[in-house]
Amino acid sequence: MSILCLLLTACGSSYTDNAIILKAESLLNEHPDSAYQLLSGINKPEQLSKSDYAAWCLHYTHARYKLYLDIKSDSLINIAVNYYANSHLKKYCGTSYYVLGCVSDLLQQENKAMLAYKNAALALDGTKEYNTIGLVSINMAYIYELNKNYHQAKVCIKKSLVFFKLSGNKKCLASAYLELSNMCLELEYPFDSTLLYSNKALKLAKEANDNTLYYIIMSRQGELLNRKKPRQAICYLLNGFIHCSELKIRNASFLAYIYSTINMPDSASYYLKIANKEKGNNELEQLKNLTGAAVFESRNDFRQAYHLIENAYLNQDTVFRKNLQSQSYKIDKQFDLSEKEKESAELKIANRTKIIFIGMLIILVLIILYLFQRRDSKNKEKQAEFEIKQQKLEFELREKGLENSKKHELLLSKLQQRIEMTLRFNRIQQGVLNPKKHEEFVETMINQVILVKSEWQYYIDETNSLFNNKITDLKEKYTELTPSDIIAIVLISLGMDISDSCVLLNSSKETMYGRRKRIKKHLGLGNEIDLEEWIKQMIS
Repeated sequence: MSILCLLLTACGSSYTDNAIILKAESLLNEHPDSAYQLLSGINKPEQLSKSDYAAWCLHYTHARYKLYLDIKSDSLINIAVNYYANSHLKKYCGTSYYVLGCVSDLLQQENKAMLAYKNAALALDGTKEYNTIGLVSINMAYIYELNKNYHQAKVCIKKSLVFFKLSGNKKCLASAYLELSNMCLELEYPFDSTLLYSNKALKLAKEANDNTLYYIIMSRQGELLNRKKPRQAICYLLNGFIHCSELKIRNASFLAYIYSTINMPDSASYYLKIANKEKGNNELEQLKNLTGAAVFESRNDFRQAYHLIENAYLNQDTVFRKNLQSQSYKIDKQFDLSEKEKESAELKIANRTKIIFIGMLIILVLIILYLFQRRDSKNKEKQAEFEIKQQKLEFELREKGLENSKKHELLLSKLQQRIEMTLRFNRIQQGVLNPKKHEEFVETMINQVILVKSEWQYYIDETNSLFNNKITDLKEKYTELTPSDIIAIVLISLGMDISDSCVLLNSSKETMYGRRKRIKKHLGLGNEIDLEEWIKQMIS
């Protein structure tokens, strides 16, 4: 018996046998509120035995975390971590490190959280605590994702999938598949892979009866499908908008954007108003600005659209500045601490003159830093102005390109209608046998289908405008070109082939080939040069 006691003592820390704590532990996963009430009911827990107090600290902190209660310090969970560290109680050692990681995350201590999660994974290795190991892996993935390390985040997510499958936790499995879908999107994997993992997450959330997660995933699918299948995306986003209040503003922003892209301005305006009712984080505000720009662009209100695009850019720049200031603050704090230590050492061995010299040196360094900072600030302002001007120019060029494309299509459509009328007239003409009626019919139809000089001038002017006055430049440079030559050049510029040109000009192919030879002569081109290619290069 004494040998057995010695062996138990050698094993290190023991777990609790407190009935209330054990009952709370059994309720923690499914009913964390009940577990929290039981643990809160224990008076003066610090007076419990070491084993009981360590267990109480672990489960009490874990329950508060699960209930989203405010945790301002990691002191309680560190008691559990220190007690179970290097013990044979691998489950509780790993779980305490996991909860420490969660608390450190809440306190925005990323490095400490990552170290805790790695210790948790090491402690739980070889145990059957599959769900906790899965949570450790997925939380590590979130930290990697926050730091834009998407490849490493994807590795952690895939590890978590293995353990969640072993634990049978469909809710966590759905969340992991959702994150895997997000990583595929960030890593620019094929769209089918992204959607495949999202569909798996949606199916598992439904099987787990987790309505909130289900509509979060459905909303995400709406975002994924907004360009490829806008109607289906609207359906998904509307479901998320109705059933998921926490994503209401984000879903409204995406709905406004999609409705603007499918030419439904009233619906777009309705959801844009909803999105603008509440202020969100920087990412959401940027989304709302870009959405508003799309809505106003669909209304041809380009001034307001440009204003919102500018706001989105400035918002992104503000975030960058805050991050930069935060980093500068940390560097300055480290610098100040090192300088204080240096000053303390110098006071013991140096005289007043040396102290004054150090002070002057510090002031000089600060002045130099200030000048560098001011220079960088001015450079950033200039860069911001340049990028705004660049965006404005690109916007105007895109609008001009769209306008020219529509004009080009309109001219071709009008000429195509003329061609079809002429061909129909030729077929009908062949069926008229009475000579007198045939002559009257021909005269009437010619007046309707053959383009007169004034009409040809319209097509010449429109084509000249479409190609930035290149037709006028050609006439001025090559004075031998006749009006008939200019008409033929216009048809070539618009992409009309010889057959369609013959129909429009009521000419034979031989006549058209002859005209083209004459044009090449007037342009001074050799026989080996292709006229169509030459004209296309000239107008481009």
